Amino acid sequence: MVTPGHCERAPRLERLRKNDQFKKVYREGKSAATGRTVLFYRKNEDGVNRLGISVSKKVGKSVVRHRLKRLYREAFFVCKDEIKEGFDFVIIARRTAPGLDYHGALREIRKLLARGNLIK
Repeated sequence: MVTPGHCERAPRLERLRKNDQFKKVYREGKSAATGRTVLFYRKNEDGVNRLGISVSKKVGKSVVRHRLKRLYREAFFVCKDEIKEGFDFVIIARRTAPGLDYHGALREIRKLLARGNLIK
């Protein structure tokens, strides 16, 4: 198991960066949610999993938002080998998310992936 803070940066191909990419996942994808996190997902044509994370200013100041992004990214990439291939994912933090720690984020991601039937 990888410890928090030791996540390798995702290659550019494995990240959603453009607004159009996010919108396509929202529009054409499905979603699963918990009280703190929403996961949108859609099958892509690339055969590789790509991740985008969205944390609104309503969630907190920049330090809080960036911390949440790091937690979600780390948790997602720890689960990387368990996830079915060929999906675009967008993780959205809700207003209640700032209380999350690393293990909480990991639990949230695994729960959402299981709800979406995305685990191998």
